[in-house]
Amino acid sequence: MTVLKKIFVVIDPTTDNQTALASAMQIASRSETVTLHVYEAVYSSGTNTDVDALQRVELARHRAWVESLVEPIRAQGKQVEVEIEWTSDWREALVPAAKRAAADLVVKAASERSGSRRRMLKKSDWTLLRNSLCPVYLIKNDVLQDGAKVLVALDIAREDELHSKLNERVIQFGQAFAKAIPDSALHAVNAYADSDNFVYQPDLADKVGIERTDAHTIEGVPEKVIPDVAEEIDAGIVIIGTASRDGLKGAVIGNTVEKILDAIHTNILTVTAQ
Repeated sequence: MTVLKKIFVVIDPTTDNQTALASAMQIASRSETVTLHVYEAVYSSGTNTDVDALQRVELARHRAWVESLVEPIRAQGKQVEVEIEWTSDWREALVPAAKRAAADLVVKAASERSGSRRRMLKKSDWTLLRNSLCPVYLIKNDVLQDGAKVLVALDIAREDELHSKLNERVIQFGQAFAKAIPDSALHAVNAYADSDNFVYQPDLADKVGIERTDAHTIEGVPEKVIPDVAEEIDAGIVIIGTASRDGLKGAVIGNTVEKILDAIHTNILTVTAQ
């Protein structure tokens, strides 16, 4: 079973509404052993000639702000580490910082994905997703409410070692989220290409341990089927597996997952096979 020990939370310096922090706390509150590592990347390109002084002042100012954000969490007895890093490239800094913290999960507010922001997305969320050594939870809406539907996306027809591991990890995280959220319901979706690759609804239900009515097997491409099912059942979170490609540095997220992330209007958790 999936065990979380440390959650790496990315602070958004542009707002006081820290959905990633709230979502991480929602997960961490279910276990006394889970700790939070709260991270903010800071940089200023101001014209101050005393660069060292500017850096000290900005780091101190942002640390005080982040400490104020986590104070209520510490008051509840939860262990929280705060890291403020001075870096001109926060997108590239996230993965090394999460690795230093020995994070089991990264939680971040999702970037906007429409229109002209698409290119910026590839430099922010996708930099994180492509290279993260642990699962990444992108918050597109808010914390999950009681009664939320958890949708796991699987490919049970492919039984190679990689897909078997991914399916198991996705199911584990789905079950963990469903258990953590009161009155939640666990659903599963499996897209298949054609009748020759048909996936039986009872097989999917048995694989996940859910009612057959909550198992959705639909012919079509995943990037169309998964968002459609998520919208149909009003899912609060979609959990999907991503795989690394041998010989390349980091995780390579395929076009399918990118299209799903763009099309989906709910929180999404990407899970690796590691």
